[in-house]
Amino acid sequence: MGRSLPEASFADVRFARDAWRLAADGRSLESPQVPALFSIGNGFIGVRGPGEAADAPRVYLNGVYERVPIAYHEAAHGYARESDLRLAVADATRPAIRAGGAPASALESVRLDLERGVRVEQWSGTAQVEIEQFVSMSRQGLVLTRVSFAADAEIAVSPMVTPPPGSVGVATGTGDDGIYDPRVAPVMASSPWIDPQICDAPSETMRCDRLQRSGFVVASAMREIGRRTVDGRVQVDFVSGYRAARDEDAAGALSEMLSAAGERGYDALLAEQAAWFAGFWDAANVHFPGQPDAELAMRFALAELAMAVGRDGKTSIGAKGQTGEGYEGHVFWDADLYVMPVFAFTRPDIARAMLAWRISTLDAARDNARAMGHEKGALYPWRTIGGHECSSYFPAGSAQYHINADIAHALETYLAATGDRTMLEEGGAEMLVETARIWLEIGFHDAVRGDAFVINRVTGPDEYSAIVDNNLYTNLMAARHLRFAAREGLAATLIDAAEAARMARAAELMFLPRDEERQVYAQDDCYFRLDPWPIETTPREAFPLLLHYHPLAIYRRRVSKQADAVLALALMPDAFDPAMRRRMLDVYEATTVHDSTLSASAFATAAAHADDGERAAHYWRIAALTDLCDLFGNADHGLHMAALAGSWTTLAMGFAGMNVQEDTLCFDPVEIPGLPEYRFTVAFRGARVEVAVSGRIASVAVQGDRPVAIRIAGTDVAA
Repeated sequence: MGRSLPEASFADVRFARDAWRLAADGRSLESPQVPALFSIGNGFIGVRGPGEAADAPRVYLNGVYERVPIAYHEAAHGYARESDLRLAVADATRPAIRAGGAPASALESVRLDLERGVRVEQWSGTAQVEIEQFVSMSRQGLVLTRVSFAADAEIAVSPMVTPPPGSVGVATGTGDDGIYDPRVAPVMASSPWIDPQICDAPSETMRCDRLQRSGFVVASAMREIGRRTVDGRVQVDFVSGYRAARDEDAAGALSEMLSAAGERGYDALLAEQAAWFAGFWDAANVHFPGQPDAELAMRFALAELAMAVGRDGKTSIGAKGQTGEGYEGHVFWDADLYVMPVFAFTRPDIARAMLAWRISTLDAARDNARAMGHEKGALYPWRTIGGHECSSYFPAGSAQYHINADIAHALETYLAATGDRTMLEEGGAEMLVETARIWLEIGFHDAVRGDAFVINRVTGPDEYSAIVDNNLYTNLMAARHLRFAAREGLAATLIDAAEAARMARAAELMFLPRDEERQVYAQDDCYFRLDPWPIETTPREAFPLLLHYHPLAIYRRRVSKQADAVLALALMPDAFDPAMRRRMLDVYEATTVHDSTLSASAFATAAAHADDGERAAHYWRIAALTDLCDLFGNADHGLHMAALAGSWTTLAMGFAGMNVQEDTLCFDPVEIPGLPEYRFTVAFRGARVEVAVSGRIASVAVQGDRPVAIRIAGTDVAA
């Protein structure tokens, strides 16, 4: 058997207060994941919650990074020479608060209101102090803070900006046990921030800091914008702002932003915040009657995704959002495959912005393709912020060519959900064709295999099986990508008929490895020829394997880090007959150790497609509670955005069987133990569709003037 993950229960969410609110107090404040769980943001700014050391990183800006050289003792042509490193910036979000001449000393509680994206902290000392704070969802660069205390308390409150931390990530590059963890940001020998400029005034403080290599100038400021006494309590309001630029007067632009916010005032901006989230929940809410903890988990997932994803077309979403230092702030393929579909069916404008960012980095993807030896096409990097490859370990990084197909799948999903073909005209078709050309560059028709199209020496999603031939997931996704590009590229006259025919033929003859003994598709050509990893006798403390065993020791064995062939089943169930789906699930569950948080939601969705509701529910709870229950012990490094997103896609696309067939939105639910009924809302072709599921029965109500086609369990229904 594979490594079994522990059962997770929504009743175990120790921070749940009701279906809309998280809270921590007393001993629960000592939990290491509290700063990440209580993060707030707006897609540009991310502010971690309280509870960490005073000098720890707490504020991050999406898309702001330093360029860091990668040192190799034995380099080779095409290796990435530099990496992007997302840094904690100056903290302009914490006003100076002194009670009786001393700082307010003890955090008593923290609450996170998901309905409005507002965090409230209670501090004690010589006096009780409350701090209410939110990051404006409607004004990109702003954080609003209200400090309140009893009118007779001896409290002094003033603006403050703390300089950027002198080092990055955690205090050391290893864990407490001395094990090197590549998922954690490295330590820098010296601060990369230079040329600080500081301007203090009685009611405002501002500073500008420049990153030496990337050239970003970050302006950070806090200004007092109101002070009054209400019902015996003093309220002091502050607006904080961030502006990051390479080629403008960041300080001047920030000053204008603060002035405009000050004129609006705290209460008006809070009303804007509430209105933004009201619109978001109208489009994305979920309901589990009688299960408030499950509702809280899903709302937490959706709210944190919304507060982490870039919405300006210039950024996307990192693996940890702006909630922690894990993975150095890099964007991976899970942004496209896991997160983007959530927004395609809830907030299409956000999904569109994510795709626009990918399109904006197409030239960098072309550069990457040339570095990797390809004369044509574009190859997107495995991990990046600015657009170029930042992976220094190609076997489990740059060799994951499937990212091209993942991005194409994201584009296809967006078009299916919205019908918005202007995305193709605005660079989407060009991106689609350029990325598809890579498959013709690396694959060929193998006469030994009856002219089947084979793709050798790539790495699939399973990073414990590197540089393999004919990875099933890669080949299936490549075939889908090629068909899509041949159709849309020819329509957009970006390719000629001959190239389109080559793409279509490669897709039609794509080789899919098969294991006849087990009657399943094989993960790759040699997967079942490897000696199995002794999962059952491996000590629990030796997981994840990547932290305890050399890569070659892992590559030589039959073991999967995460869903790979099963991910293909989750995304493309029609490629497998019903009996094969169950066999695939059984066979690969026995070899998977789930050392990645991307795995559980894929297994949950695949199990739903195999009509195994009990197994689907088990994995779904794990995905939904990855951070809330810190199931993998590393939520303190930041929230796992793909797991959060996967919990929603499992619900909609797995449990409810949602998919788009041509221009019809289809549902075909499976029965899920412990979830007798649920409701959720999706956007489809300009309409809002409210979906109610009870067991295997689904019903819909359509809001909006635009008629849409809907099919439930194979029967067209009136919308």
